[in-house]
Amino acid sequence: MKVAALIPYWIDYHKMSEGHSNLKKLGGSYLINYAIKLLKRVPRIDEIFIYASNDSVMQLIDEKDGFTYLQRPSWLDNKSVVIEDIIDSFIQQVETENVVLLHPNSPFLQTATISDCLAPVLAGEYDSAFTACKYPKFCWYKGKPLNYVFTENTPRPSEVEPIFIEQGSLYVFSTNAYKANRKRVSPHPYIKCIDHFEGHEINADEDFQIAELIVNAGMFSEI
Repeated sequence: MKVAALIPYWIDYHKMSEGHSNLKKLGGSYLINYAIKLLKRVPRIDEIFIYASNDSVMQLIDEKDGFTYLQRPSWLDNKSVVIEDIIDSFIQQVETENVVLLHPNSPFLQTATISDCLAPVLAGEYDSAFTACKYPKFCWYKGKPLNYVFTENTPRPSEVEPIFIEQGSLYVFSTNAYKANRKRVSPHPYIKCIDHFEGHEINADEDFQIAELIVNAGMFSEI
Protein backbone atom coordinates (compact mmCIF):
# COMPACT_ATOMS: atom_id res chain seq x y z
CA MET A 1 0.00 0.00 0.00
CA LYS A 2 1.37 3.35 -1.03
CA VAL A 3 2.02 5.99 1.59
CA ALA A 4 2.20 9.58 0.35
CA ALA A 5 3.30 12.42 2.60
CA LEU A 6 1.54 15.73 2.09
CA ILE A 7 3.05 19.04 3.18
CA PRO A 8 0.54 21.81 2.44
CA TYR A 9 2.49 25.04 2.12
CA TRP A 10 1.83 28.74 1.83
CA ILE A 11 4.84 30.88 0.97
CA ASP A 12 3.74 33.38 3.59
CA TYR A 13 1.49 31.74 6.16
CA HIS A 14 0.98 35.14 7.81
CA LYS A 15 -1.54 35.99 5.09
CA MET A 16 -3.57 32.89 5.95
CA SER A 17 -3.36 32.76 9.73
CA GLU A 18 -2.65 36.36 10.69
CA GLY A 19 0.00 34.84 12.92
CA HIS A 20 3.56 33.72 12.30
CA SER A 21 5.23 34.05 8.90
CA ASN A 22 6.95 31.06 7.27
CA LEU A 23 9.67 33.39 6.00
CA LYS A 24 11.90 33.15 9.08
CA LYS A 25 14.87 30.88 9.67
CA LEU A 26 15.15 28.66 12.72
CA GLY A 27 18.67 27.43 13.39
CA GLY A 28 19.73 28.60 9.94
CA SER A 29 16.92 26.84 8.03
CA TYR A 30 13.34 27.60 7.08
CA LEU A 31 10.72 25.42 8.78
CA ILE A 32 9.90 23.60 5.53
CA ASN A 33 13.33 21.95 5.74
CA TYR A 34 12.58 20.45 9.16
CA ALA A 35 9.42 18.87 7.75
CA ILE A 36 11.11 17.46 4.64
CA LYS A 37 14.06 15.96 6.52
CA LEU A 38 11.75 14.47 9.13
CA LEU A 39 9.62 12.72 6.51
CA LYS A 40 12.67 11.49 4.59
CA ARG A 41 13.77 9.59 7.72
CA VAL A 42 10.53 7.56 7.81
CA PRO A 43 11.22 4.33 5.86
CA ARG A 44 7.58 3.47 5.15
CA ILE A 45 6.81 6.72 3.31
CA ASP A 46 6.99 6.17 -0.45
CA GLU A 47 6.81 9.74 -1.72
CA ILE A 48 6.85 13.23 -0.24
CA PHE A 49 4.86 16.05 -1.83
CA ILE A 50 5.13 19.76 -1.19
CA TYR A 51 1.69 20.99 -2.17
CA ALA A 52 1.84 24.71 -2.90
CA SER A 53 0.52 27.19 -5.44
CA ASN A 54 3.80 29.07 -5.74
CA ASP A 55 7.00 27.28 -6.77
CA SER A 56 9.09 29.99 -5.11
CA VAL A 57 8.96 27.70 -2.07
CA MET A 58 11.79 25.84 -3.79
CA GLN A 59 14.07 28.79 -3.01
CA LEU A 60 13.60 28.09 0.71
CA ILE A 61 14.64 24.43 0.57
CA ASP A 62 18.20 23.41 1.42
CA GLU A 63 18.27 20.06 -0.41
CA LYS A 64 16.37 19.80 -3.68
CA ASP A 65 15.97 16.00 -3.84
CA GLY A 66 13.86 13.40 -2.05
CA PHE A 67 10.50 15.08 -2.62
CA THR A 68 8.13 16.22 -5.37
CA TYR A 69 6.82 19.73 -5.80
CA LEU A 70 3.15 19.51 -6.77
CA GLN A 71 1.37 22.63 -7.99
CA ARG A 72 -2.02 23.21 -6.41
CA PRO A 73 -4.79 25.47 -7.73
CA SER A 74 -4.38 29.09 -6.63
CA TRP A 75 -7.97 29.25 -5.37
CA LEU A 76 -6.86 27.04 -2.49
CA ASP A 77 -4.94 30.05 -1.12
CA ASN A 78 -8.22 31.74 -0.23
CA LYS A 79 -8.78 32.37 3.49
CA SER A 80 -12.15 30.59 3.33
CA VAL A 81 -10.49 27.32 2.31
CA VAL A 82 -10.52 24.53 4.90
CA ILE A 83 -8.06 21.65 5.20
CA GLU A 84 -10.60 19.26 3.64
CA ASP A 85 -10.47 21.33 0.42
CA ILE A 86 -6.69 20.87 0.34
CA ILE A 87 -6.93 17.11 0.94
CA ASP A 88 -9.71 16.70 -1.65
CA SER A 89 -7.57 18.36 -4.30
CA PHE A 90 -4.47 16.40 -3.32
CA ILE A 91 -6.02 12.92 -3.48
CA GLN A 92 -7.56 13.79 -6.84
CA GLN A 93 -4.04 14.38 -8.17
CA VAL A 94 -2.12 11.68 -6.29
CA GLU A 95 -3.11 8.02 -6.27
CA THR A 96 -2.33 6.64 -2.83
CA GLU A 97 -3.92 4.35 -0.24
CA ASN A 98 -2.63 6.31 2.77
CA VAL A 99 -1.70 9.91 3.51
CA VAL A 100 0.67 11.38 6.08
CA LEU A 101 -0.39 15.00 6.47
CA LEU A 102 2.31 17.14 8.05
CA HIS A 103 2.03 20.88 8.57
CA PRO A 104 5.54 22.39 8.59
CA ASN A 105 5.20 24.21 11.89
CA SER A 106 6.40 21.61 14.42
CA PRO A 107 10.17 21.36 13.98
CA PHE A 108 10.72 19.09 16.99
CA LEU A 109 8.53 16.18 15.93
CA GLN A 110 10.38 12.85 15.90
CA THR A 111 10.69 10.16 13.24
CA ALA A 112 9.47 7.50 15.67
CA THR A 113 6.28 9.46 16.25
CA ILE A 114 5.34 9.35 12.57
CA SER A 115 6.20 5.64 12.41
CA ASP A 116 4.08 4.99 15.50
CA CYS A 117 1.13 6.75 13.87
CA LEU A 118 1.59 4.92 10.57
CA ALA A 119 1.92 1.39 11.95
CA PRO A 120 -1.64 0.87 13.27
CA VAL A 121 -3.17 2.46 10.17
CA LEU A 122 -1.17 0.26 7.79
CA ALA A 123 -1.97 -2.80 9.90
CA GLY A 124 -5.69 -2.06 9.58
CA GLU A 125 -6.14 -1.65 13.33
CA TYR A 126 -7.21 1.99 12.86
CA ASP A 127 -7.94 4.01 9.74
CA SER A 128 -6.55 7.28 11.09
CA ALA A 129 -4.10 8.55 13.67
CA PHE A 130 -2.95 11.87 15.06
CA THR A 131 -0.64 13.35 17.67
CA ALA A 132 -2.01 14.83 20.87
CA CYS A 133 -0.82 16.37 24.10
CA LYS A 134 -2.21 15.06 27.37
CA TYR A 135 -3.25 17.53 30.07
CA PRO A 136 -4.09 16.08 33.52
CA LYS A 137 -5.38 19.48 34.62
CA PHE A 138 -8.65 20.96 35.84
CA CYS A 139 -10.31 22.09 32.62
CA TRP A 140 -13.27 24.32 31.86
CA TYR A 141 -15.36 24.66 28.72
CA LYS A 142 -18.05 27.28 28.06
CA GLY A 143 -18.05 28.41 31.67
CA LYS A 144 -18.36 24.92 33.18
CA PRO A 145 -15.89 22.35 34.55
CA LEU A 146 -15.12 19.81 31.86
CA ASN A 147 -13.41 16.95 33.70
CA TYR A 148 -14.58 17.28 37.29
CA VAL A 149 -17.83 18.00 39.13
CA PHE A 150 -18.02 21.51 40.58
CA THR A 151 -20.59 20.56 43.24
CA GLU A 152 -18.41 17.79 44.72
CA ASN A 153 -15.10 17.87 46.58
CA THR A 154 -12.20 18.91 44.38
CA PRO A 155 -10.37 15.73 43.31
CA ARG A 156 -6.66 15.20 43.76
CA PRO A 157 -4.64 16.09 40.64
CA SER A 158 -3.83 12.39 40.15
CA GLU A 159 -7.56 11.62 40.04
CA VAL A 160 -8.48 14.14 37.36
CA GLU A 161 -9.52 12.65 34.04
CA PRO A 162 -6.94 14.01 31.57
CA ILE A 163 -7.85 16.06 28.51
CA PHE A 164 -6.31 15.18 25.15
CA ILE A 165 -5.77 18.07 22.74
CA GLU A 166 -4.93 17.52 19.08
CA GLN A 167 -1.37 18.66 18.55
CA GLY A 168 -2.43 19.89 15.12
CA SER A 169 0.55 19.17 12.89
CA LEU A 170 0.53 15.43 12.13
CA TYR A 171 -2.33 13.30 10.82
CA VAL A 172 -2.26 9.88 9.20
CA PHE A 173 -5.29 8.42 7.43
CA SER A 174 -6.31 5.92 4.79
CA THR A 175 -7.70 7.46 1.63
CA ASN A 176 -10.81 5.28 1.84
CA ALA A 177 -11.56 6.41 5.40
CA TYR A 178 -11.12 10.03 4.39
CA LYS A 179 -13.49 9.65 1.43
CA ALA A 180 -16.10 8.01 3.66
CA ASN A 181 -16.16 10.85 6.20
CA ARG A 182 -14.35 13.73 4.48
CA LYS A 183 -12.39 14.05 7.70
CA ARG A 184 -8.71 13.48 8.41
CA VAL A 185 -9.73 11.87 11.72
CA SER A 186 -12.02 8.83 11.74
CA PRO A 187 -14.57 8.14 14.50
CA HIS A 188 -12.15 5.69 16.20
CA PRO A 189 -8.62 7.06 15.70
CA TYR A 190 -5.29 6.01 17.15
CA ILE A 191 -4.07 8.82 19.39
CA LYS A 192 -0.32 9.16 19.79
CA CYS A 193 0.51 11.18 22.89
CA ILE A 194 3.66 13.28 22.73
CA ASP A 195 5.19 15.67 25.23
CA HIS A 196 4.90 19.43 25.01
CA PHE A 197 8.50 19.81 23.84
CA GLU A 198 8.04 17.56 20.81
CA GLY A 199 4.60 19.00 20.16
CA HIS A 200 5.68 22.64 20.17
CA GLU A 201 3.87 24.37 17.29
CA ILE A 202 4.99 27.61 15.69
CA ASN A 203 1.83 29.55 14.91
CA ALA A 204 2.80 32.96 16.28
CA ASP A 205 5.95 35.02 16.74
CA GLU A 206 6.04 34.09 20.43
CA ASP A 207 6.13 30.38 19.47
CA PHE A 208 9.04 31.09 17.14
CA GLN A 209 10.96 32.86 19.89
CA ILE A 210 10.52 29.84 22.18
CA ALA A 211 11.73 27.54 19.40
CA GLU A 212 14.79 29.74 18.93
CA LEU A 213 15.59 29.43 22.63
CA ILE A 214 15.33 25.63 22.36
CA VAL A 215 17.62 25.44 19.33
CA ASN A 216 20.14 27.99 20.66
CA ALA A 217 20.33 26.08 23.95
CA GLY A 218 21.42 22.98 22.03
CA MET A 219 18.31 21.01 23.04
CA PHE A 220 17.53 20.12 19.42
CA SER A 221 19.94 19.78 16.50
CA GLU A 222 18.56 17.17 14.07
CA ILE A 223 18.22 19.52 11.08
